Amino acid sequence: MTKSHMIRAVVWIIGGLAAGFLVWWGVNSYFPKATDAGSFGRLSQEAAQMNRGLPAMLDKETELMATEAAPGMFIYKYRLVNVSVAEVDFRGFETGAKPRLVEMSCSRPETRGDFLSKGVTMRYSYFDKDKAHIATIDVTPKDCGF
Repeated sequence: MTKSHMIRAVVWIIGGLAAGFLVWWGVNSYFPKATDAGSFGRLSQEAAQMNRGLPAMLDKETELMATEAAPGMFIYKYRLVNVSVAEVDFRGFETGAKPRLVEMSCSRPETRGDFLSKGVTMRYSYFDKDKAHIATIDVTPKDCGF
């Protein structure tokens, strides 16, 4: 094989590889990828979408400040607007809130179907009127029988 044939062959190989890459890249970016509902990326998208409308008062006592994502976890951050951390019985708060949060999370289609059934833990963090931490309560898929 002569030197000019060798150069042509190398050019064709490089051109073929470049064309193959461009076709792969174009096809790959054209079709949307399936995302795991519990993936950090998917949960981050959900949080970003919800945060567009936050903060929001849910009732006269409770403000949903923000949502966040963590790997395998979706986090709601609430502020109790008329409560000071000094007034809170932490153990009583957690003991009273956990069963209600489990009941609500496991029965609502949005949290049960979109998160818990797919292995995502729901975390509810509560803060006082000055944004001092009161309690964090997790509802796991196991709490709902998954």
